[in-house]
Amino acid sequence: MRYIPSKTTIARVSAPVTRTASAGWKRYRTFPKWLQAILVVILIIALLAGLSALSKLGGVKGAENALPTVTLAPVSSLAGNGSSVGIIGSVRSVTEASILAQSGGTVTSVRTKIGSSVPAGFVIAELDNASQRAAVLQAEGSYDAAVAARSGASPTDISGSALNTYVSSYNSLDSILKTYVDTFYGDPGAQGPKFLISPAPFENAYFSGKRAALATSMNTWRSHLSSATAANAPALLVEAENITRQANSLVTDIAAAATKYNSDANASQLAAISSARTGIAALQASITAAKQSYQGQGTAATAGANANVKIALGSLRAAQANLEKTLVRAPIGGTVNFLPIRTGDYVTAFMHVATVAQNGALEIVTYVSEDDRALLTVGTKVMVEDTTAGVVTSIAPALDPVTKQIEVHIAVTGKSKLVNGQSVRITLPGAAPVATATSTGPLLLPLTALKLTPSARVVFSLGEDGRLVAHAVEIGEVRGDRIEILTELPADLRIVTDARGLAEGQKVTVAQ
Repeated sequence: MRYIPSKTTIARVSAPVTRTASAGWKRYRTFPKWLQAILVVILIIALLAGLSALSKLGGVKGAENALPTVTLAPVSSLAGNGSSVGIIGSVRSVTEASILAQSGGTVTSVRTKIGSSVPAGFVIAELDNASQRAAVLQAEGSYDAAVAARSGASPTDISGSALNTYVSSYNSLDSILKTYVDTFYGDPGAQGPKFLISPAPFENAYFSGKRAALATSMNTWRSHLSSATAANAPALLVEAENITRQANSLVTDIAAAATKYNSDANASQLAAISSARTGIAALQASITAAKQSYQGQGTAATAGANANVKIALGSLRAAQANLEKTLVRAPIGGTVNFLPIRTGDYVTAFMHVATVAQNGALEIVTYVSEDDRALLTVGTKVMVEDTTAGVVTSIAPALDPVTKQIEVHIAVTGKSKLVNGQSVRITLPGAAPVATATSTGPLLLPLTALKLTPSARVVFSLGEDGRLVAHAVEIGEVRGDRIEILTELPADLRIVTDARGLAEGQKVTVAQ
């Protein structure tokens, strides 16, 4: 029978409390206003502290009640009784090209984007090539002039042609020196014009003196122009050839200094010296052809004209090749998978600027140990991510000198959702499973199922009280994402599939 207090009893018990509270309130009202405010603040702080302590106590109890969740699986399903071996491979296109920049420079245009399809030979991007295009134009003019000279050459005008070459060669060389070579020189000095970049490996005054000597030779050449006649054409051509050779020596030395590390040469200067070398080469070829035409007369003149055309054509091809190095072309047709450059970027020679691949034809490349190699032959069927079938198409005959493993190529059969560049797990065939109650080693368990402790290597099962039970095992080699277990384990023993962060005796819950 439940006891219910009477009203009289309640009134008798609550009376002292009421009297005490009333006396306290009267006492509080007699305090000054500032003291009343302080007491109210103290009371509020005490209430908040009490509520905070209660919430923390509830949180601690909640945390104590939260148990880690684990997944259990039989040893036979995890290891397959040695029926398969798991390794990791990379998906790639059967036909793929990584494109490197052939020269350095600023990107002036990018004509496609990632994911776009491009045909073979498509210009993906273009670098700054104003000087290269100018060199091509100059070489085309030299070639056209050589062809015209061959068509109109005759024994009677050989001397006149040599004289014209002498005069035009001076103008061409003078233009090359002022336009390209003098970009490396500044104000005049005691030994000649000041060289603007690091002269290594030459002496400081080397280039100044050499440019001053060339200027003297050019002044001599210019003084002979007014008195040049067809009669003394052979001597004039020899003079022109020597001075051009002198200029070529200077340009070659400047190029050697400019391409050294920390030479301080800028991109415009590098382009200028390249154009100067191309122009002087064409000029030397023209003078040589003129000498040959003059010396050969008659039939030899025709042969010299032909040679002049070939030399001019070779200079044109060289200029075109230099221009081509500034164009980033797709060597194969396919999809652009990688394109890190943008207009305005500066790229260096041999920088990876694009990747083009035929993403529809994929293969998997993996590396296996010598033991796993014994399980494979060309034509062996494998499984990729346990969902996609594959077949081994090639096996390297020797170990890779870097990885010390054997490279294997696997073709994907049928439709798949694989993506170029993806890492996948490949299941290789192994020995047939043995139907026994005990799984005998070596077993191949996932690495995550093994717990490494300072004193032992264990796998966990679950006890009747919901706590983890440790089983010490002896381990062997690691194969891909799996490890050999040499200890005998019951085939139906259910173990934790991920032992990371767990300890023996820890209470856990099992995922449903």
